[in-house]
Amino acid sequence: MVAESRRRGLEGVIAKRLDSPYSPGRRSLDWIKAPFIRTQEVVILGFKEGEGRRAGTIGALLVGLYRSGRLSFAGGVGTGFTDAALHALQAQLTPLITAEPAAGDVPRHDARGAIWVEPSVVGEVEYRSFTDDGRLRHSSWRGLRPDRRPEEATG
Repeated sequence: MVAESRRRGLEGVIAKRLDSPYSPGRRSLDWIKAPFIRTQEVVILGFKEGEGRRAGTIGALLVGLYRSGRLSFAGGVGTGFTDAALHALQAQLTPLITAEPAAGDVPRHDARGAIWVEPSVVGEVEYRSFTDDGRLRHSSWRGLRPDRRPEEATG
């Protein structure tokens, strides 16, 4: 079942005790969600400034992938960072700031307030699946990939 679920690109499986009833709106230890965690190399396209506890640093990264030879927007990632990683990323990305996004398919609501950078930095995220429009779902930052070139981040 697990192998077939992965082959079909599903998000994961739910395991339950045979005798456990479905209880709407309640969590139960008798039902366990086992999501598949995938990893993906991504190109950093830009970032949004942080608010609250993250004020003065990065709130979320905007990332892309090369699809059919073109850089395409793949969504954002706003979790999985240590404070040290956020400060190091900001120091690395600030000199790369540019006026326009490198990918031409960034939705207006994602572009609002974004600070764009040259697409030269590769990182890795973990995620559960892609949406129908090619965006990462439930993404979390894993770290930089200095051993990879942007063109190698394909999806």
